[in-house]
Amino acid sequence: MNLIKLVLIFLKLGFLSFGGGWAVVGILRQELISAGFLSQTEFTEMVSIAQMTPGPIALNLATYIGYKYFGFLGAFLNTFFFLLAPVIMVVAIFSFGKRIKVNPNKLSQALMGFTTIMVLVTLISLASPRFGDPLFFLIAMLVLFGLNRFRIHPLVLMFAAGFTGVLLYAVW
Repeated sequence: MNLIKLVLIFLKLGFLSFGGGWAVVGILRQELISAGFLSQTEFTEMVSIAQMTPGPIALNLATYIGYKYFGFLGAFLNTFFFLLAPVIMVVAIFSFGKRIKVNPNKLSQALMGFTTIMVLVTLISLASPRFGDPLFFLIAMLVLFGLNRFRIHPLVLMFAAGFTGVLLYAVW
């Protein structure tokens, strides 16, 4: 395991994390698994742990993974370099923003499109291990139906889907 390699992964992802932590989780999964830091199972477990802690999921993952492999120093460096990219961008925008004429509506639309694509990549990468599973699709379709047809609160649907999944997978 190489601390510099891990820190550089999070620095790169800091530059790509428009739209919040979930937008970058798919890319983070690919980077960490292909670099040999985590297996698919370990990544899924770390995402679950990162969801339970307060704060953005990608930042929690950066801190947790750094701590797991390199202790406090790894946690600090991963967090620092993950946050360094947005700080550099904000400083650059305030420093050079007046010289560059950018239509705020066009920029907002471009960032919204980029964020949508990244969230879709995350959704596909996290769901891909389950693509051949009929119970997964049944539960997903029931959640989608409940959300769109009956306007059930997403939190209620999350708990219902989790409970249904536990029951169905225990019987199946």
